[in-house]
Amino acid sequence: MRTRIVISLVGMLGLALVFPGATALAYEEYVPGAGENLACSLCHTCEYPTHDDLCLSKSFCLRNRGAQQTGGLPSQKIMVLDEMEKVYNPVYFNHEKHAQMSAMGGGCESCHHFQPATAGHPACRECHAVNSKHSKIQPGLKAAYHRQCLDCHKEWDTETHCEWCHRKKIGGMSDAEIAGLPELIHEAPLEVKDLIVFETDYDDGDKVPFHHKNHVDLYDRDCSVCHKDETCASCHVHGAMSHPLGLIAEVDLHDTCYQCHEEEKGCEQCHGRNKNDLFDHAEVGWELQEYHRVLQCKECHTTPGKYEANDPRCVTCHFDGFDPKHFNHSVTGVVLDAVHHEEADCNDCHTNGYGVHTTCDNCHDDDRKWERHASFGPGAE
Repeated sequence: MRTRIVISLVGMLGLALVFPGATALAYEEYVPGAGENLACSLCHTCEYPTHDDLCLSKSFCLRNRGAQQTGGLPSQKIMVLDEMEKVYNPVYFNHEKHAQMSAMGGGCESCHHFQPATAGHPACRECHAVNSKHSKIQPGLKAAYHRQCLDCHKEWDTETHCEWCHRKKIGGMSDAEIAGLPELIHEAPLEVKDLIVFETDYDDGDKVPFHHKNHVDLYDRDCSVCHKDETCASCHVHGAMSHPLGLIAEVDLHDTCYQCHEEEKGCEQCHGRNKNDLFDHAEVGWELQEYHRVLQCKECHTTPGKYEANDPRCVTCHFDGFDPKHFNHSVTGVVLDAVHHEEADCNDCHTNGYGVHTTCDNCHDDDRKWERHASFGPGAE
């Protein structure tokens, strides 16, 4: 059973357990000689604990006995966390204020582990390694610190970069140097699903396909644009979130989509759509060719969430040193050579702008037109 418990609990955020080895003294007080061989059943009342049902024993579990031993200990007013001082300014934790409010939550044991009366109060780093490899239930120092804060401050609808909470130190390490620090490497979030299908009770179309990966990769939507009041576990713990956008009200779910689709409020725009239907750029009068098809939307539409028509001229995007004379026309599928108007000026064929398909009747009397074949070009026979 021991192996099964470890597998089921690894990686869970906010798990309140006392771990073998690091707390052998506490275990010894209740089970002399047990050490790391403490039976799982002493804390867990069922055979296979899960994330949703830990089966923790209220009568024995050491974590639940924390308040008995921490209530009379001397209290430090301000704690300074400066382990990352080479990168960030210190974090000042007002312990006194939190202690005064502890009765609003689970008491002192919300943060403090159980300590027997004969033991001192060790620093967190004595049990939680600075550079943990997440190979066991016991969290590393960084994870332990963040759990202490995020067990109460659970709502997360902001940016996920460290600077949101930690002020970067002026004159400290560069972003490139910071990115290589092992202590700042995060556990990977859940893999983004390609497609999510919402089940609704709308009679004319009960299914709403949502191409999640496209919104992240192509449309550059940050997670916090849609996901509000989420916990870290919603993204970093597999199976923690049962609903794609949490249990939010129907009107809020619609408002989430309306942030970008404010002009598409007819029910049929979403309900009953074929799940394989993706946005076709040709429908808005601009068919993407292979050299534009590989780009993310944000590379042309620079205002997040606003995909308005751009000026079709090449210089709208290619403004840095763009010279039509040096443009490789073959990427369009039309190779210009001595026969096919190599010496012609761009405006001779592109009378309506470079981004619009050409017409040939300015010079040719027949009905030829631009087609996507390398062998065809203005003037082809």
